[in-house]
Amino acid sequence: MKRYFIATVMVCAWAASGCTEKIATAPDLGFLQIDARTVEVLVPYEDFVDEVQVIGGYGSADDLPFAVLARDFGGLNARPLLHLEDFPTEARVPGTDGVTVTDTDLSFVGGWVLIQFDTLIGSALVPSEIEVFDVREDWHAPTVTWDLAVDSAGDQRPWTQPGGGSTSLVGAGTFDAFIGRLQDDDADLVDTVSIAIDSATVAALGDPASGVKGLLLSVVEPGAFLHVLNVGLMLTTVPSTRPDTILQLPVLMDDLVFMVDPVPTAPAGWLRVGGAPSWRTIIKMSIPRNVDGTAELCGTPGCQVDLTEVDINLAELVLTTRQTESAFQPQGPMTIDVRRVLNPELLPKSPLSESLVPFVENLQPQLFSTEPGKLVLLALTELVKEILADAAETGTVAPTSVALFTVIEPLNIGFASFEGFGGAGAPALRLFYTIANDVGLP
Repeated sequence: MKRYFIATVMVCAWAASGCTEKIATAPDLGFLQIDARTVEVLVPYEDFVDEVQVIGGYGSADDLPFAVLARDFGGLNARPLLHLEDFPTEARVPGTDGVTVTDTDLSFVGGWVLIQFDTLIGSALVPSEIEVFDVREDWHAPTVTWDLAVDSAGDQRPWTQPGGGSTSLVGAGTFDAFIGRLQDDDADLVDTVSIAIDSATVAALGDPASGVKGLLLSVVEPGAFLHVLNVGLMLTTVPSTRPDTILQLPVLMDDLVFMVDPVPTAPAGWLRVGGAPSWRTIIKMSIPRNVDGTAELCGTPGCQVDLTEVDINLAELVLTTRQTESAFQPQGPMTIDVRRVLNPELLPKSPLSESLVPFVENLQPQLFSTEPGKLVLLALTELVKEILADAAETGTVAPTSVALFTVIEPLNIGFASFEGFGGAGAPALRLFYTIANDVGLP
């Protein structure tokens, strides 16, 4: 016998409802007596879920507009990488006579690496020593990992040393978000650190023959976790046309990405959504056609209610939040969407339908850290009504698969976790339906 939680939540409907109110000036028209009741049913996991898959690898860290910099943050290490564009070959130099000329004979005497951080995320309010290294091995931004410099089709090249290969220190500096308040308590937090580099280093960075393929960032303090919003290189040059003048010229940066170690493995027995690369949870389910009724509901004990013959008012997938591993707990709200998998045989690359939920769920990060065990309700009403309508015509309830994923994919390094099968918080299907007695003529 299937086990369902059943509750009658509404006993009386309006017109022809069995209510006693009548129009005082009208004759008794002999309204039909319809005893409409709305019932809640909670279908357990084992009675509607056929299979669950948690699939990773959607997008990459290269798709994010920021990078993560971490050292032993809950066991997580993360290092940003970036490519340098070609150095400028000319500059517009104002002359003493007020005429601006173009100088193509530039001499670079130094520069700065400028790193901008998000002061609202992670450990940005704690002073951190930031180191900049050169990278001397080719790497591919969309596929680079801690172990592999390139991981594209037909080309897989590991780093000579995990985490960026053999590198040389370019410079170091301290990021202190409170430095602006040392002399003024009302000053804003500082979001940038400037790291000076000498002329020899600048020459190596700008010389294709030197073998430099980019820059790598690292943080010294254990427990650090920082969001890097932008990295820039500013060069100091003395133009040949005016040796008494110093100019600052920017160098463009490309492919701000980051590597992480360790890479999260697939969950064993629970659900996951989000991350970078992103994870999706695929739930294959068969909506039950019949659910247990009660003697009060249908006149006999142990009866069954055919869901194709009632009105489905609401159908929701009920999930229970779970504490995510500390290194990958979300740093901000996550928006979860649910869509039908159109061709399950093509997973993980199957196309998806339009959104099934009228309003995507915006989940706060504490639900996966300090406040786990909260219920999350994802509406599936239109999908369930469509499945039951088809079953009424064909006599068979066809299985269907839905995908849970973040609306922006990937959204962040952190991911949402939900309880799986086998515990009190296992996914369930919540149904509200309205049933009425048979209607006869008066």
